[in-house]
Amino acid sequence: MLDTRGRLGQAEGMTSLAREERLRLASLLRKVGPGAPTLCEGWNARDLAVHLVMRDRDLPALVGEHLKLFSKRHERVDELLRDTPWIELVGKIAQGPTAWNPSSWGVGVDSLMNTAEFLIHHEDVRRAQPGWRPRELGTQVQKDMLPLVRALALSYAIRQGLHLVLQPRGFDSFRAGRTNKTTITVTGMPVELLLYLFGREAHAVVEVRESAPVSADEDAEVVGGTPDEVAAAESDSVEGEWPAAVRSEKKKRGPIVEKPEGSEI
Repeated sequence: MLDTRGRLGQAEGMTSLAREERLRLASLLRKVGPGAPTLCEGWNARDLAVHLVMRDRDLPALVGEHLKLFSKRHERVDELLRDTPWIELVGKIAQGPTAWNPSSWGVGVDSLMNTAEFLIHHEDVRRAQPGWRPRELGTQVQKDMLPLVRALALSYAIRQGLHLVLQPRGFDSFRAGRTNKTTITVTGMPVELLLYLFGREAHAVVEVRESAPVSADEDAEVVGGTPDEVAAAESDSVEGEWPAAVRSEKKKRGPIVEKPEGSEI
C-alpha cells in the first residue's frame, strides 16, 4: 500500500511551504503514475500535472482554456505536455516556474501564488489513494491558511444559501452569510476548512452540524464582510467567479507575462 502519510515541521511558514508542497507533490506523482485518480473531478494525475506545468510555464496557454483569444495556444501546449514522458513532465513541476513567471520573482510572490495551490493539489492526489491519512501540519502552517479561509467563507455561504459558522481548531471562530438561512457549523483544522471551502467537502476532515436559522427576519443582515464585500460575493454567486477577496489577492501577484517566442515549455 502506498504510504501517503507525511509530517511538516512545527515552525514551517508560507515562505518554504510553497516549495515544500511542490516537491512533495512531485514525489507523490512519480509514485502513483499518470493514470492515478485525483479529487479533481474528471482529472487523473496526468491531467493535474499538465495543468500545473502549464500554469508554471505558459500562463497565456492556461488562460486559453477559458479565453478564446488564447484557445489555440492552449490546445497546442496541452497536446505537447500530454505527449511528454511522465518522469520528464513531473520533473518540470519539481523544477518550478520559469523566469518570466511572476511566481519566480521572489519568495513572497511564490508563497502568495503557490502555497494554497500546491497544498490543495497535493491533497487532491494523496486523498484519492487508498489508505490516506491526514498529515500533521504545524501550527504556523494552519495559521497561515486562515486569511484564505476567511476570504472564501462569505462567497461560499452566499453561493450555497447558508449562514456559515467556521470553527478552526485552536483559533477564533467566525461566521458568514445571511442569518435567516440554515446555519451550518463546520469545525476542523484551518487546512481542512480550506479544503472544504474549495469543494473537497467529502474528503475534508471536519465536523458538520446543521441548525435552524438564527433570525426569522426576511431582511436579516449578512455577516462576514463589509457592504462592498457582500455585494461582490452576491455577484460572484450569480456569475460563478472567484470570491472578490481572493481576486484582490490575485491582483497583487503581478501581470501575466508572455513567454518569449521560441522558448520551450
